Amino acid sequence: MKIFPKIKTYAILAVLLVTMFSFSIASAKSALPSIIGEPVVDTMDYHLVPNKVKVEKYAPDDTYACELVNQNPVDYVVMRPRQSFDMNWVVVNTGKAVWHSSTTVFSFYSGVPMYTYLSSYQLPADVGKGAKLKMTIDMEAPKNPGTYSTTWALLTGTSRICRMYLIVTVK
Repeated sequence: MKIFPKIKTYAILAVLLVTMFSFSIASAKSALPSIIGEPVVDTMDYHLVPNKVKVEKYAPDDTYACELVNQNPVDYVVMRPRQSFDMNWVVVNTGKAVWHSSTTVFSFYSGVPMYTYLSSYQLPADVGKGAKLKMTIDMEAPKNPGTYSTTWALLTGTSRICRMYLIVTVK
């Protein structure tokens, strides 16, 4: 019957580990990254229209859709090697569904990973139909001269709501 002392020891260790490293769903959610700056759902009227904006809709119908209404900097901006900058995209929810902050993320999708911190961010709040969302990402231009692109996407569940691009020329 030497097995029982080992089981008792393992049970005590398990209880100690659980009490030492306990966490709740609320504390785990607070540890999730959020979009940098003031990415709040707003109703500001943006009049700037970027040149050569490319937005693609990937949801199977008009349940999820967006329209890019502002991008700063615009495509083909010229930057110095390793120049730091804030990338801002403003989109409008043009679909029928709400983008829920608990299930929608804004993530690096493809191209050159110019982001300086995280590659994915939870939305700060739910975004209803017709609401605008400003997303700001800290970025850094590549170190070598050339033309580069980075693509980010809003994702909810298995649907890509839309993709946003930035094309940078490094000189």
